[in-house]
Amino acid sequence: MIEWCNTNNGFLTALLSLLTLIVSIIAIVVSIRTAKLPYKKKLSLSSSLDIAFSHNPITGTTGSEILGISVNVANIGARNVNITYLGISVKDKTLPGGQQKLTKIRDEVTGTGIIAPTEVKTETFKKADLVHVLSKPSKKAKIFLYTRDTEGKEYYQKAGRAYKLVEQLTKN
Repeated sequence: MIEWCNTNNGFLTALLSLLTLIVSIIAIVVSIRTAKLPYKKKLSLSSSLDIAFSHNPITGTTGSEILGISVNVANIGARNVNITYLGISVKDKTLPGGQQKLTKIRDEVTGTGIIAPTEVKTETFKKADLVHVLSKPSKKAKIFLYTRDTEGKEYYQKAGRAYKLVEQLTKN
């Protein structure tokens, strides 16, 4: 074995050069990823039902009523992101363009603006408005939580079908 290594030192040199090249490429990839880390932009969408509870201490009865839905966006990235829209999007072939965003008419839009890392913004939609708007599309209409930032990137999170959400909101 030692004799073979002595007579074939060009092969060992090429093998060591290849190994050095591979380690150098790995080091470059790691350093590029580390350099990009402070500029990472990532948002997470979630929703929840807004429910009001009441308790009558005289009769001992407890009641509840669904008030609407809250759509939340959390910045889980490493830099500030400017949100231009936060809300609900309905996708249906019968709608113009195949998609429609729900826009609040009577209330102030509160879920826009700059969102810092680990910060959460919330947009609320009233039950009556949702039932009115979501009753119109077909049964195949899909609902998505939706947000868009100033750089034009859009984030979607599937929330179910329109008719099922209307059923849940109108249950007593």
